[in-house]
Amino acid sequence: MYQLNFCEYNRSNQDYDRIFRPSGSGDYLFLLLKTPMKVYLEEGLVITRENACILYTPGTAQNYQAVRRFCNSYIHFSSDENPALCFSLPENRVFYPGNAAVIDSYISQLQQEYFSRFLFREDSIHSLMRLMFLSIARGLLQEASDEREEGSFYSAFQKLRLKMLTDCHEDWDIERLCRCVNLEKSQFYVYYKDFFSSTPKSDLLHARLEKAKNLLSNEALQVKEVAHLCGFHNLTHFVRYFKAYCGCAPGEYTRRMYPREGYTL
Repeated sequence: MYQLNFCEYNRSNQDYDRIFRPSGSGDYLFLLLKTPMKVYLEEGLVITRENACILYTPGTAQNYQAVRRFCNSYIHFSSDENPALCFSLPENRVFYPGNAAVIDSYISQLQQEYFSRFLFREDSIHSLMRLMFLSIARGLLQEASDEREEGSFYSAFQKLRLKMLTDCHEDWDIERLCRCVNLEKSQFYVYYKDFFSSTPKSDLLHARLEKAKNLLSNEALQVKEVAHLCGFHNLTHFVRYFKAYCGCAPGEYTRRMYPREGYTL
């Protein structure tokens, strides 16, 4: 049975305030830190981001201080079961569950129940606390799943981008790119931008124009052949893109970089 000893929702202390209990508080303490904190743990100092969580077990030192503004929600509780073991939660270390708003809502409900005199108050508190820890556990599992998925996507996107840039002469329309990673257009663009801070169109155009600059050194190739070998099916478009990229037309670029006779557009 979970017994709530004290709790506060959205509690603000003075700036830079510090909590220091070398022997703990004598019970469990669950913290939702809404502002960055300096947390002193056995492994050393951890400076948290917003919405970090900590589950302190009884007898564990509690030592944390606001980087500046101090705001948190917390619950002190006793229990005949260790929620860290029951719900596979981290204990005595900082973690980020990914569903802080949901957790905060549970703490708000717990505070209301704690100060109420409703029937079945203790049963409600017990149920709410189990639901809160269950929600935290699910949030952590979802975070881990999202990280694995993103890692898998990143590897797939890296391979696809390398192939696209290596074979830049091929047609790489968005439908083909999406099929390669089995994503919708909107999803594809979001992941690509996030991974490479660019767009596939921009990267492909850059690769084609760099290849064109190299091929223009070959005296056996005419400009229209270079355009075709770089994936441009329209010579006018190629010349326009090349001029914007290099500051001059392909023929002028060749004459400047590789002077020779008889080379014309």
